Amino acid sequence: MKKLLLLTAMMLCGVFAFADEDEYLPTTTWPYVYQDFSAGYVTLTDGSVKTMLVNVNLVRETLHFIDGEMIRETYDLVSVKIGDDLWVNAGGRIRKVLAKGEDGCIVEGIDVDYATLNSTGGAYGSSSTTLGTMALTSLEGIGATNSSTSLNHMELKASKNNGQILPLVRKKYIFAGGKCIFATRKDISEEVGADAVKTFLKTVKVKWNSPESLLQLLPLFKK
Repeated sequence: MKKLLLLTAMMLCGVFAFADEDEYLPTTTWPYVYQDFSAGYVTLTDGSVKTMLVNVNLVRETLHFIDGEMIRETYDLVSVKIGDDLWVNAGGRIRKVLAKGEDGCIVEGIDVDYATLNSTGGAYGSSSTTLGTMALTSLEGIGATNSSTSLNHMELKASKNNGQILPLVRKKYIFAGGKCIFATRKDISEEVGADAVKTFLKTVKVKWNSPESLLQLLPLFKK
């Protein structure tokens, strides 16, 4: 009896532990930053602001919105506010603002790690090659959408938990002067010149993993 009670208690603890760890993760059948579409305040290139149900598509780093029952894609935007998050159109890709300054901002690009996705070990007897092919097929169907084509929102949502978890890569960029540069000394040096970067870094101490610290580099991109 004691053993049965102990086993039951352990199983319940396991269930609660799993529930605590249960959180949203993008999948190959639902490759979005957010668990569902929600109200977003979209600033368009003509200066107008529209409220739409939106989500950020991870396949092409673009904004998807709901039009009736369909999901469509738009490039005609400057920025979008979703909850507490601000996203900007940085070089044709929508990226999350991590820190903002007078001359630009530090943004985060969230990319699908296709190399890891295709090398994931097989599950339930499926080979890694088969899984990779299935994953890419699903993503191509979603990522290929644009303003002239669409997907049914409810049909896509119904299959959101059927896909493979998407491995993601997050990178910081400096978005200034209309350009989006990977926030590394090498990439910045290639953009503005190695000598200019070397001289500038003698005057400031930059923590490359800190968005707020990276703001110190914005003067390098003034024209």
